[in-house]
Amino acid sequence: MVSLLLFLLLSSADGGTEDSKQTNRPAMATLTPTSPPFLHLPMFVDSKRPLVKMEHFSPARRTGQEPIPESLREILLPGRADPSPPPVQPSVPVRTRCRENQMRVQVERSVLGSGDAHAQLTVGTCHASKSTKDYLYFEFDLRTCGTKHRIIDDQLVYSNTLWYKPPKQQGPIRRLSAFSLPVSCYFNRFQYSYKMGYTPKVQIHRVVKRVRSAAKFSLTPRTAQWDRRSPSDAYVLGQPMFFEAEGRHLSEDERLYVHACYVTPEKSHASTPRFAVVKNFGCMVESKDGRSRFVPYKHSAVRFSVDAFLFRGAAGQQLYLHCTMSVGGSAATPTAKSCNYNSTARRWEELFGLDSVCSCCDSNCSSAAPTGTKMIRSRPWTVEPVVRPTPTLRTKTFSTVTTAAAQAEATEEEEPKPRRVQPETTAPVEVGNMKVELQGPSGGGLEGEETEEE
Repeated sequence: MVSLLLFLLLSSADGGTEDSKQTNRPAMATLTPTSPPFLHLPMFVDSKRPLVKMEHFSPARRTGQEPIPESLREILLPGRADPSPPPVQPSVPVRTRCRENQMRVQVERSVLGSGDAHAQLTVGTCHASKSTKDYLYFEFDLRTCGTKHRIIDDQLVYSNTLWYKPPKQQGPIRRLSAFSLPVSCYFNRFQYSYKMGYTPKVQIHRVVKRVRSAAKFSLTPRTAQWDRRSPSDAYVLGQPMFFEAEGRHLSEDERLYVHACYVTPEKSHASTPRFAVVKNFGCMVESKDGRSRFVPYKHSAVRFSVDAFLFRGAAGQQLYLHCTMSVGGSAATPTAKSCNYNSTARRWEELFGLDSVCSCCDSNCSSAAPTGTKMIRSRPWTVEPVVRPTPTLRTKTFSTVTTAAAQAEATEEEEPKPRRVQPETTAPVEVGNMKVELQGPSGGGLEGEETEEE
């Protein structure tokens, strides 16, 4: 069954100076005994005003089985084509042709005299886009060149002006005269199109294509139990810091690799100073001189620990870890690996694969970075020196200087109190003829030293 759809659409148009309008009516094919019984139907029929009532298109009132109303039949069923040729249009100096979203204006050069017509003739704000010996052509989008649109008598009208502005001539006579001419395109607002039912015969083919989704990366500080670390918690100087890089949506034959990592006291990955932890596409360089190392885990995450340290003058300052990582195959390669240094065996070892891929860790593994590499920054953390309550016994020793051979000493003991201490020092102080030796903490009372990493 052929049904009719109504929609508002800008389509074929009539030019203001073009041929007279032609009705876009359906045409009946000439049937012969050998011709197939089919109809030549137009893609659509346009009209200034609605040709049928909107209620004919309401799904709530129709089931699709009703006969076509006579008013629709007159529009849908094609009539016989007019065999007579279209009338010959007289030649005009200015002709406008309209397309779905474009206006074309053709101007004869003969009406412009001998001046520089290309520079003196415009349509709105646009100059000619093409010229020949006899004509100038303007082709432009309906929404450019200062074109305006409005609705006139149920038609959408796009209008502009053709301007001819020759230069002023000296002397008492004139050979050229300026003029302006309106040019327009008219579009019917209502379009009637055909929708025909068709049930295709589907041939089922099975196509298998591997879909690889883009992985999302994260980098987070962790506790010794690999829980997410609270922002208020600080690592302790000299103790391990734990981190986990994770890639989401990885397939079973994919693996996350960390290629390089370094720590900075600033948020920007380009800031300095910086301290390298992982280099050379997955070599844990810190494992040669300390306890830092990759920790075995699942294929979609990389866990590693780094001995806590401080930059000079950065006690209590926030630190950031920056890592480049990517997703690769499950088999490690020289440019995608996780290598720790075994101090006992004095060699590099890969976490899951062949140790041979780590042989370049002491040299240069490659100069080309793997594809899909991302730079990820962790949230900040802090490192504090060791803080440990330690009971101490403070002793004050008084040495009395007299003329007698005997020397009296008095010792005063205080109750132990918990304090933050460093190795104690003794500082003698002379008060009058009495020398007092005071034993107490030095350097501010925090045990541990600030470490500078080169």
